[in-house]
Amino acid sequence: MLSHSVNPYNTDNMKHFFSIFFSVIFLFSAVPAAVAQADVNISTADTTNQDQKNREIFDRVYSKLAPQASLPMNELVVKVGLEFLGTQYLWASLESVPEKLNVFLDKTDCILFVEMSTCFALTIKGKKIVQAGDGEHFALRTDAQGNLLPSVVDAAPSYELLCHNIRNMRYRLGEVTTYSSRVHYTSEWLLQNQTNGLMREYTRDLGKEMKQEFFYMSMHPKTYYQLSQDPCELGRIRMMEEHLNEQKPYFILTQQDLRKPEIMRQIKSGDIITFISPRPGLDLAHVAIAYEVKGEMHFIHASYGKKKVIIEAESLADYATNGIRITRLAPLK
Repeated sequence: MLSHSVNPYNTDNMKHFFSIFFSVIFLFSAVPAAVAQADVNISTADTTNQDQKNREIFDRVYSKLAPQASLPMNELVVKVGLEFLGTQYLWASLESVPEKLNVFLDKTDCILFVEMSTCFALTIKGKKIVQAGDGEHFALRTDAQGNLLPSVVDAAPSYELLCHNIRNMRYRLGEVTTYSSRVHYTSEWLLQNQTNGLMREYTRDLGKEMKQEFFYMSMHPKTYYQLSQDPCELGRIRMMEEHLNEQKPYFILTQQDLRKPEIMRQIKSGDIITFISPRPGLDLAHVAIAYEVKGEMHFIHASYGKKKVIIEAESLADYATNGIRITRLAPLK
């Protein structure tokens, strides 16, 4: 179990997957890009109006929270999340052909909400994500105590910086090429952001090993337009699934675990909560930001049922029927 003296950013438990992760990046970079399909019923609209909406929302939120830039990341990401309460839920908003970076601050889904909140907090702090490797090599960046150092550089806060950070969280090595260059499985999203030193999953310190396999996307290509149209894209997704399967073991905190006070005391507001999917071949079904309410752990999330961003009325322990994985943001200054 994770005690109060354990530092969740120590690299001892992370080194085993770094070499595998960057071999995956190399394999993906070696595959030629597939030709994008143009005759599809997916968004190809001009984004000028959306860009203007985004900038207005960015200016409002940044102006309000900039004086609190010195807060720890976990506190600042909660502040950002709370600013977006009531934001419309919209599923599958990223789909466009050809693939491009789509940013929406006026609508969201669960993973986009957490991603945006994290990137917005980094932007308020004036931190720019830089990829920790080149696809073939990786230099683990640690301090004298062996603690992971975030792969960021200082930059002037701006809407453009927010978009840069989102791109570098959402896309493999931050490069937008084809549909498969986008990170689709939340486990890979966590892995890439851990590799960049931005967060560390600590489920293994609290929970138990679980069986996890990845095959849902490749087994259901008709569910994903781009995969149904392009065998090359399907092959790239299958390749990533195979490498995610090599990342075993995966760990889980069960609902029973979350009933234990000694476990719940370890979860902090601002932690990223990922909910285990009951579907075979799929890892995680929902993503949220932990948020303590009157001494009880709840969470902020883009709710499919409520169709907007809310503070969940149900406690984390009651909601997490299939269990969770838990990740903590790096303590950036």
